[in-house]
Amino acid sequence: MDEVRFHGRAGQGIVTACRLFAQAAIVDGKYAQAFPDFGPERLGSPLSAFARVDSQPIEIRSQVYTPNAVAVFEDSLLGIVPVTQGMVSKGKLVLNWTKEGTDELRELGEKAGVSVLFLNANKIATELIGSPVVSTIMLGALAQASGLVSVDALETTVRQRFHGKMGETNAQMVRMGFKEVRGV
Repeated sequence: MDEVRFHGRAGQGIVTACRLFAQAAIVDGKYAQAFPDFGPERLGSPLSAFARVDSQPIEIRSQVYTPNAVAVFEDSLLGIVPVTQGMVSKGKLVLNWTKEGTDELRELGEKAGVSVLFLNANKIATELIGSPVVSTIMLGALAQASGLVSVDALETTVRQRFHGKMGETNAQMVRMGFKEVRGV
């Protein structure tokens, strides 16, 4: 079973993104779960969401403690939340990285024993839609990094969730995230 943890802030679409990721796994013919971890958060507060993907039914119902992949939707969380905590050795950390340079990312990956992949999802979203709404871009990047869901299944899933032009735009954002993510 593969487990994924999502980190972001309330209002960034973290819970929806996690559900879309799990739904894409189901479209790919796998079993999946998606669930949030939050209490009385306010808009902008850090929060987490979790997903599991497997080829057989999933019966575990606990939080994800040892994720194979972690997606961080905002790089400012690196100083606030222990995003690599519990990650499996050789896990994939996918970051929305808006800063110049990658030395900090390289150090983070070496310290945690994980592969770090990144993209400037804010820049891509701003160019495509005029606003830094990065959730579907990060889903594409996570799909590329983890290999847990196909980009085609993600595009299908976002088109089902967001209809018409909004669905097509989000599918394009998934594809851009899949294409633009790169390793340190």
